[in-house]
Amino acid sequence: MVALGTASCGGVEASVASDRAPAPSEGSAFTRISAFGVSALVPEDWVAQQAGDAAYSVGVAASPQPAGAMTIPEQGLVATRFDATEVGIPSDLYYLAAKGPVIQRVTDRARCTVTQQRVFVDHAPAALAGGRRSPGDFVAQATGTCGREGAVTRWSYFVAAPGYGPARGTGIPGSGLYLIVVSTPKATGAGHTLAHMLRSVRFGDDSARDFVQAVRAA
Repeated sequence: MVALGTASCGGVEASVASDRAPAPSEGSAFTRISAFGVSALVPEDWVAQQAGDAAYSVGVAASPQPAGAMTIPEQGLVATRFDATEVGIPSDLYYLAAKGPVIQRVTDRARCTVTQQRVFVDHAPAALAGGRRSPGDFVAQATGTCGREGAVTRWSYFVAAPGYGPARGTGIPGSGLYLIVVSTPKATGAGHTLAHMLRSVRFGDDSARDFVQAVRAA
């Protein structure tokens, strides 16, 4: 099975450019970080690293503290893709990972609540009781909150398993699974900041919105 989770930082700094943009609420500067064809805007005082949670899961991670794994409800951003060209496994497994373990690892935690979830496309592969010509794709996004030791965080995630659907032409060729997780303390403007960071993530030249538009157009 594909072993994937929210993130595990490898301890090697990702390349950091001086591409800055103001945050939507507090006006602080953002910096674009990039690695393995994945990039994102994060607060300039966050520590950036390469990210990967399995042999062929690669991308970027950033948080206020260096090193270690960023998991909900901690604060940070992780954006990864799974390089399917390096692994000889059926695309059905990416669908299962996207719909099951990935989401559960983000949401199935004590004192964590999903406040909104949208599934843009969910076509079970033919081998999993889907239609004979099913594209086997899954694209979803959600937001929620977590509470721990008196602190409350807000989080958002986006996950896409292109399968053989229209989203396959989006993102980075050969990638079988994409994941974005962002978390920040609950405060005024936190929702705007989360949305800003999630929208900023690029897999190659494409954002989460491009994946959604691709499946909607179909």
